[in-house]
Amino acid sequence: MVKKIKNIRMAPCLLCGFNSSAVIYRKDTWQYLQCNNCGLVSIYPKLSETGVLNNYEAYLPTDILEIKKWKKMMRPVIETSVRIIRSRTKIDPGRLLDIGCGFGFFLNAMKQNHWEVAGIEISKGGRQYAKDHYDIDIYSKPLEALSLPDSYFDVVTLFYVIEHVADPITVLNEVNRILKPGGLVLIRWPHTTPIVKLLGPLSKHLDLYHTPYHLYDFSKQTIKQAITLSGFTGIETLVGGYTLAPDWINRWPSIVFGLLGELLFRLSGRKFHLPGISKTTVAFKPSEP
Repeated sequence: MVKKIKNIRMAPCLLCGFNSSAVIYRKDTWQYLQCNNCGLVSIYPKLSETGVLNNYEAYLPTDILEIKKWKKMMRPVIETSVRIIRSRTKIDPGRLLDIGCGFGFFLNAMKQNHWEVAGIEISKGGRQYAKDHYDIDIYSKPLEALSLPDSYFDVVTLFYVIEHVADPITVLNEVNRILKPGGLVLIRWPHTTPIVKLLGPLSKHLDLYHTPYHLYDFSKQTIKQAITLSGFTGIETLVGGYTLAPDWINRWPSIVFGLLGELLFRLSGRKFHLPGISKTTVAFKPSEP
């Protein structure tokens, strides 16, 4: 396992306000720091909001074969997420917003279940694909810039988005605002740091943080803390399916560890979460008294 390199003093932690962190990973001029108090991992130096948005204008692939691979890769997670949402919402169908919706695959799945859907996607190619293939119009601006109405959506989803945004707490606060009382938020997030520590120096060759795209790396504890700070309750972290990598070398580990994570989660009475695999967290905006 990789050893923490040194303790350094930086800006206060986004979650707990502690200002001492340890460097756990380096790539080029970038470092990933782990808070010595709560354990949140974040990139340093931080990107500006403009820099983050510029990164994602051309983030998605444009080749049709690559898009099909992307769709196949996400299929198990999408199918599982549809079941999770429909089993936990009182209103079915309802109104849903998917933040960072990519090509609109998940939105189309919910649309086929008669939900009213909307999406946000910075990438022009993703928005155009969703329009052309699924007749879904997608917002091009970040959530914070849209001024969507209060208490409007029954469900808001973020698939592999929360680790990419400059200020996750601000985004989650805005999600809380636009959700109806009793509304559901579903967040799919990677859990990369345990693998980085396990692989040690080998992790540099894989760049599992996709430097500098992942601005944060959450754990079960830190994602719960972030969601709690934004006023949500009933927080539950699940396995939530697994992705199917396009090549067989990476696909089998995804399937094996995804199924193993699900098995251990169930055998432990829904308490044990296998470190290193992606997870899905759901929570609710409190209902009005």
